[in-house]
Amino acid sequence: MHGDQASSIAQNIRVRLIWAGLVLGMLAALLVGFRNLFDWERELADIPALPLATGMVIAGVWFLWLIWPIRSGVRLPAATETSILRRIVVVGLLLRVLMLWSVPALEDDFHRYLWDGAVAANGFNPYGVVPAAATEEGATGVISDLAEQSGSVHDRINHPHLRTIYPPVAELAFAIAYLAEPWSLLAWRLVCLACEASTLWLLLTLLKEMGRSPLLVMIYWLNPLVIKELMNSAHMEAILVPLVLGTVLLTVRGHLIAAAGVLGLAAGTKVWPLMLAPLVLRPLISQPARLAAAVGVLAVVSVLCATPPWLAGFDDTSGFVAYATIWKSNSALFPVLEKFSGSIVSAIGLDAAYAGRFARLAVAAALSTITVAMVMRPISGSEDLIGRVTLLVGALVLLAPAQFPWYLVWVQPFLVLRPVLGLLAATALMPVYYASFYFRAHDIYYIFSDWIVWAIWIPVWLLLLREAWYSRSPSRA
Repeated sequence: MHGDQASSIAQNIRVRLIWAGLVLGMLAALLVGFRNLFDWERELADIPALPLATGMVIAGVWFLWLIWPIRSGVRLPAATETSILRRIVVVGLLLRVLMLWSVPALEDDFHRYLWDGAVAANGFNPYGVVPAAATEEGATGVISDLAEQSGSVHDRINHPHLRTIYPPVAELAFAIAYLAEPWSLLAWRLVCLACEASTLWLLLTLLKEMGRSPLLVMIYWLNPLVIKELMNSAHMEAILVPLVLGTVLLTVRGHLIAAAGVLGLAAGTKVWPLMLAPLVLRPLISQPARLAAAVGVLAVVSVLCATPPWLAGFDDTSGFVAYATIWKSNSALFPVLEKFSGSIVSAIGLDAAYAGRFARLAVAAALSTITVAMVMRPISGSEDLIGRVTLLVGALVLLAPAQFPWYLVWVQPFLVLRPVLGLLAATALMPVYYASFYFRAHDIYYIFSDWIVWAIWIPVWLLLLREAWYSRSPSRA
């Protein structure tokens, strides 16, 4: 690249970084400064859901403006990249640290994390404990004592009639936070921050492995949706992301047996990474001994992680059963699929309850088909692997019955390595989800679920279709 051109691009990035830092910092400061507006005790109608959604959309648009010059992975002189990278790391770290003092905005999952951590750290199987039972009349023992010691944590657990849905590796992270400081959201956030630092290192390592610009890391590290969901809302995806990235890094380096083990740990944090197993194992198809070893390692780790929930059983109080059969939210596509399934169910005289099951089976079949297509031909290199992983995880996010903002975090790290405009645009559109709380509070949720949700997903799908169309023809691109 010509020296003057490189200097111009570098200056453009620096200016955008300053402005983005100011805007994102101001919005983060507002979230901290007005944290009392999101207190648990406030009525839902009194919580500023619309301003939160608006602020997050603004942050997302500003973020897209920030990353636009580097989305193609343009390379700059090494010294220039290092200088800009330092600023990116500092700004992202400051934004995350600022969130340590915020109140989780319209989010309560962390209460379950704190409760599960206490149960596990005290030697109990969290999959065998129904939180609501701890305070039932006549309840005694350690679990009842924990409920009393927890202060408001136990009373604020969502779906207290269900046993936990979080797999054992996640439970271990919850227990570590409890051992650091019982019932402390700050302790849990510090665990998340440590994992985020690991994610940063893994992304920079992958970018170096692939010969890509380290500045692309800003797609994740300065992403306002990631910062909101993992540090303000404190979602456990912070634990998941580095394990999935570790799997990919080991796969890129050819350490496939180790990759299978780390993949098992990732699936022990949230089940969906098992979808990546065919991609991890595909390079071993011509090496039966190593393939058997990798499958064995993955199987052993997976069985160990599956044992505690299996021992507790899968009945009507199982969070896993509830999630697999009834959970749905913020999706535009799935309700249409469910309605179509309902018409088929009605036509053949089955119970209406089968509509949801058939719709979920259709989603599972679609994802399985995509997975099979991904492994039909050999993987040609790291770029090809990343492209397939991005497509598969992106498809999972787009087709899932439940589409929460923190689910979008699953694919965000791979957008650093393979920027996809439609999925990047979702960073600015997905926070519209928070507006749903306003409509729910005023008993007009149907306006959101029937209409507004399409404003999130139609632009995303159109951009994805546009990119797919142009990628078919270099002349169009």
